[in-house]
Amino acid sequence: MIFDNSFYKKILDSSHDEICVSDRNGIIIYCNRAFEFNYGISKDEIIGKHVDYLKNHGYASESPIPESINKKSTVSIRQDTHTGKTLILTAAPVFDKNGNIEYIVENVRDITELNRIKSMLEDSQREVKRYKSEVENFYRTALGYEDNIICEGKVMGSIFSRARQVAKTNVNVMLLGESGTGKSSIAKFIHDSSNRSSGPFITINCTTIPPHLLESELFGYKSGAFTGANPKGKTGLVELADGGTLFLDEIGDIPLSLQAKFLQLSQERTFIPVGSVTPKKVDIRIISATNADLKSKMKEKLFREDLYYRLNVIELKMPPLRDRGENLIGLIKYYLRKYSIEFGMPEKSISEYAIEMLSKYDYPGNIRELQNIIQKLVIISVNETIDVDDVRAVLPRVKIDHESINSETIFEDIDEDNFEDKSLDDIIDEYEKKIIKKYYSKYKSSYKVAEKLGISQSKASRLIRKYLK
Repeated sequence: MIFDNSFYKKILDSSHDEICVSDRNGIIIYCNRAFEFNYGISKDEIIGKHVDYLKNHGYASESPIPESINKKSTVSIRQDTHTGKTLILTAAPVFDKNGNIEYIVENVRDITELNRIKSMLEDSQREVKRYKSEVENFYRTALGYEDNIICEGKVMGSIFSRARQVAKTNVNVMLLGESGTGKSSIAKFIHDSSNRSSGPFITINCTTIPPHLLESELFGYKSGAFTGANPKGKTGLVELADGGTLFLDEIGDIPLSLQAKFLQLSQERTFIPVGSVTPKKVDIRIISATNADLKSKMKEKLFREDLYYRLNVIELKMPPLRDRGENLIGLIKYYLRKYSIEFGMPEKSISEYAIEMLSKYDYPGNIRELQNIIQKLVIISVNETIDVDDVRAVLPRVKIDHESINSETIFEDIDEDNFEDKSLDDIIDEYEKKIIKKYYSKYKSSYKVAEKLGISQSKASRLIRKYLK
């Protein structure tokens, strides 16, 4: 069958993709109907014109045809048109029998819709990421642990070394320590370091669930177990931990009436749902934590001795923040970085004396209180470096002993006999001037003077200008 030109014209005009042909000089000699849709210009207007016409008259950005002619090779580019289209253009040379360019055939794919779909997908992915982040933040807040655990220093290094060893086994672990010392973080660390890390990590805070609901929430219940129960029954938190780790926080607050069920769980890894008589088996590791004195509770018959020894196979004591030394400094720097990022602020540094002041505080609220203090410091500090003035604003009662120049050399030439006719302000100014002269003479910079005297750099600069400039 022989096809005439009209056949090929119909085929090319029916193509969704644009076809454009130029001669060896870049003069357009053919284009199909898709070309008109892409650029909003008719064939009659463009044929016979150089491809640069589109760019020069604002129809589109750069064309690949001139580059294809110069390189004598195929060239692909991305192009935007004034009709709002985004196109991928591929210009390929066609050679005659002598190896000279005869034509440039440009094939164009409209990716506007593809970009729109891609953008929607990226938006959806961002939303999913945001929701995931919010859930993770809520989860971290609810459990009270951090993803990055700071184990710097001899004290915490030893604890984490033991935790890594314990993680290799399936024995029950009891974590002791004041509230806010990071017991839940250690529990999660043990889980993540164990062969159960791919399984669930279920936290039960025994103080947050009302006593009359605790049994059904933990062990679940059978259909019709009590008035108001879900007719389908309910799976308890203990069963949800199957294959992973069950973290019992504030274990000392479990009612005595439920401790027998916990003994069965810790001893046999079985439990009976409320309203049932059939035990269920679970594969769990139990980590418990408390800030209570369980031995005193045992003496008072408020905590079962057999349960204590079942849960306390390995004991890890979390020291309070005031006893952690180097670890406290690591935590200060970690939370500075964390909250600077969270609050969308440039990451702030902290001066040596500001750290010294923070290190002298007792932190009765431990890590939670430290977090609160660092958040305040990040927000209230107007300088890149948090200094003692900022810390003093948050912790006004904490004092530090600054390295000082010998006081005798500072005051040796101030004659007290001359104080008789001077006001208190004049006397103070005289002392202040002497101090600033001595410190500036030794340290040569307002930054060092500020650091050594425990004042802001702006105050140090002002005093230097006042007395020395």
